[in-house]
Amino acid sequence: MRVLVLCDGGGPIGVGHVIRSLALAEASVAAGHSVVVAGHFEGSFVQRQLAEAPVEVVQLGSAAVAGPDPTLELVRRFEPDVLHVDSYDVAGWVMGSFILSNMEDGSFGRRPADVVIDPTIGAELSPRPDDGSTLLLRGSRYTPIRQRVLDARRSGQADTAHDAAARSVLVVMGGTDPVGLAPVAVRLLAGTGLVLDVTVIAVGEIAERVRAAAEGSSLSLSVLAPVDDLAALMVRQDLVVSAAGTSVWELCCIGVPMALVWAVDNQRVGYDGVVAAGAAVGLGGPELGGPELGGDGSVRDEASVGLLRTALTDSRARADMVLAGRQVIDGLGTWRVVRAWEQASRPVTAVVDPGLVARAATLEDARLLWEWRNDPATRESSRSSEEVPWDDHLVWLRDSLSRADRMLLLVEDEAGPIGTVRWELTQDREGEREWEVSITVAPQRRRQSLARPLLRAGEEALSAMARSSATDVTAYLAVVHIDNDASVQLFETSAYIPDAPPDHRGFMRFRKAAPVA
Repeated sequence: MRVLVLCDGGGPIGVGHVIRSLALAEASVAAGHSVVVAGHFEGSFVQRQLAEAPVEVVQLGSAAVAGPDPTLELVRRFEPDVLHVDSYDVAGWVMGSFILSNMEDGSFGRRPADVVIDPTIGAELSPRPDDGSTLLLRGSRYTPIRQRVLDARRSGQADTAHDAAARSVLVVMGGTDPVGLAPVAVRLLAGTGLVLDVTVIAVGEIAERVRAAAEGSSLSLSVLAPVDDLAALMVRQDLVVSAAGTSVWELCCIGVPMALVWAVDNQRVGYDGVVAAGAAVGLGGPELGGPELGGDGSVRDEASVGLLRTALTDSRARADMVLAGRQVIDGLGTWRVVRAWEQASRPVTAVVDPGLVARAATLEDARLLWEWRNDPATRESSRSSEEVPWDDHLVWLRDSLSRADRMLLLVEDEAGPIGTVRWELTQDREGEREWEVSITVAPQRRRQSLARPLLRAGEEALSAMARSSATDVTAYLAVVHIDNDASVQLFETSAYIPDAPPDHRGFMRFRKAAPVA
């Protein structure tokens, strides 16, 4: 598969678009695909990141974001299977022979595409305007994370220190710090009165203001130019004070306590989400650099200073932030997106609706369900391949019919029963209710192309149940053995996206987001 990635970075627009584009490019190459990254890139930091990536890089003039002609020529020359766009400014794209993939942040950068990726935390819980986009990958589970960050997560170095008080603090306000928040953060840290080793990423005039902000304080200050491997630096910190850009997702993934500010409007939603999830304390936005901080450097924002002091002296609070951050970002985002690209490039056959009807199972169905469950072919493809005794089956069925977290359906057509669909509630926390499916086609009805209609009938019945009981279905899940080609094909052609690599037994999880009303 040939992947062309369009993004711009450096200068006033920051480096976030490039960093997450490189994460996807890196994962694509690891999966055996060829990648070209093209765009307008400024600054030595961005250039070094591109030079280290295992991809071909094409530098486009700054006019490319305003007029797509040079980029369209690149598309014609490279003939990509996937064209991925991560830019707020590129306009006028239409669907082509390639898979069009688009990265958006809420409403920023939104455009119709075959595959839409919105890594904003909680995005999957809110409706998105129907603009003809086909596959929606929404929420922090699709956040692109670079391999070096995953390595830092796995290194085990990111555990919160056992000492009650933190000592090492990193201040990083993105690649450019457009509103000059690094000096503000240093003043806030100085206002805590704590003895701290503070490292700040800053250059030029911002670096000079950082040094001035630390004068006369208890801070031991080190100012560094942007580093190539920020993850290796972040993993060694007790606390990181950061702008709510791309680095926040990396900090969540690694598991580092955070104090956040939002520097520009497109960071506000992510800032609110991470703070609400308990993965960071929120210090505020650009107003921190205004009159709340006097010209003499005295700190007047006592609320922000208090939050910092608590985070720096309470090891339990920092440990809770680590756990919450790792739940927000599990590190599989790039893997999921690349698998979605691969899946989207395959032809999909339309489902023929044979008019199936799903109803709740009853005890009168016990004998039929027992015979289907113990069919050798059914047991072979199940996670539990043992034959189920009759008495055990009756106990299980009675329990199933009385539970609110399990839904057992019998699906029929004009000729009679064709199979069962069982749903198990596997994730039930605020805003998330995910149900795992198990399907059994009646042995006498196999090889009649009924599996996909059976699954769809089950989805519709589950959604109807949720509406009638005023509960939510946020996603449908499926767990399938990778050697079960028929089941893998069933879910891949039913809009279920690979959600986790195979486990040690070869079982792989697929996920399909439910429509949001």
